[in-house]
Amino acid sequence: MSASDGTCAGTGWSAVESAPANSQLAGVLAGFIFAGIVMIITERKASVARITALRVLISAFIALALDSYAFSLLNGDVAENACARIWTESLIASGMLAVGAVAVMASISWLLSAYIETQSGEAESGPPSAQSIIGLATLERLLRRIVYGVTVMTVVLLSTVANDYVNVAFAGRGKPWWGPSISPLYVLSASLGMIGITWWRQRRAEEQSPTDYPSRNALSTAFAAVISYALCGTTAIGITTSTPIRFWNPAPNFLVIVTISFVLVVPVPAMLALIYAMPNPRASGEGDGPANRHGEG
Repeated sequence: MSASDGTCAGTGWSAVESAPANSQLAGVLAGFIFAGIVMIITERKASVARITALRVLISAFIALALDSYAFSLLNGDVAENACARIWTESLIASGMLAVGAVAVMASISWLLSAYIETQSGEAESGPPSAQSIIGLATLERLLRRIVYGVTVMTVVLLSTVANDYVNVAFAGRGKPWWGPSISPLYVLSASLGMIGITWWRQRRAEEQSPTDYPSRNALSTAFAAVISYALCGTTAIGITTSTPIRFWNPAPNFLVIVTISFVLVVPVPAMLALIYAMPNPRASGEGDGPANRHGEG
């Protein structure tokens, strides 16, 4: 590794040089999330959608705040011959950023759902027009599709980082048989999982009444998965940073496999749970009432 720029053999990308920008991105997103949390807390009237949005916002804030700190730790690692250690830290931090990004988009969807819930209720000035409600519901469906797109994008980017990590970890020695196929297989399996969750979610929404829609359990799973991954990832980065350089030259095969498995496998349940727990798509235009929009009567 070059001590000045952090460029490692096997990839032309410098994890050290990109760390400050990623840290700032995570910090800025965490700041916006914190503003959303404050906005919900200061509302005088609580509602199901607001409380739900608050839970998703809190999980996103914790993930992004810890990720900003993780990338700042990575930026300070400029030791000689520390490529494997630096890229291990970078891969874990990238997974935290990916989960945080999906949580941000899911929280925006819930914030809009809370706004629609407010507009759908009785107000002093009278109920809003049906056209405005339909327009807001259309926007909510668009946001839901954006969440799908962001999830696919983060999976692709995370698989790219994982592929570079394999090249760096096994630089100067033969890569394992699974090395070249890990990126496409991960994208394929994660995409199929997302398609399956989306299909099952829509099927459940069609077969059951909105009040039977299990968003509460899915939200609890998503909340726990996002926070657990953020805490475990930050702990892993702290431990990795404290290990001596000689331990990483070369990087132990078992540790490379454990790192890749942790970063690629663990975030998927969190992302899928966030998708599954998004606002009920049956709510648009059915007139079941605000409470039924979110699967909790």
